[in-house]
Amino acid sequence: MSIDWLLDLERAVDGGREVYAAPGVGKNQWVISKTPEDLRKIAQRAADLKKMQVTIVRLVPKMDAVAGDLYLVPVRIADPGPRGEPQIEWKPFETREAAENMRDVRHGPSPFFGMQVVSTVDPIASGGTTPQGGGQPRFS
Repeated sequence: MSIDWLLDLERAVDGGREVYAAPGVGKNQWVISKTPEDLRKIAQRAADLKKMQVTIVRLVPKMDAVAGDLYLVPVRIADPGPRGEPQIEWKPFETREAAENMRDVRHGPSPFFGMQVVSTVDPIASGGTTPQGGGQPRFS
């Protein structure tokens, strides 16, 4: 189940293992990885599609988060997908109290994590997608 995967992730983060995350292209989708390099392409794609800067973060135990850190919270935990992958919707929150109130508790109190920014990824202007001439696309 997805909650079991979350609990394993919490044990890994609390045990000192380095775990990283970056927003995906879907709504409330975050991708979890063992290295920030694995997330660069995903973060770049998300930045390009959303046309805004995205961050790659390191997940830390919620008790180790300091002022200014955000919290990454599972707000909806669904049954695993067809290949067994966890189906979790995530949202960042600014305070620990908000994180505790907004987490999914249908399967018991779900874990949440502090986030520390490792790097940021800026969108790259892709050729040909920006309209020319007065901001309106040409159809001729």
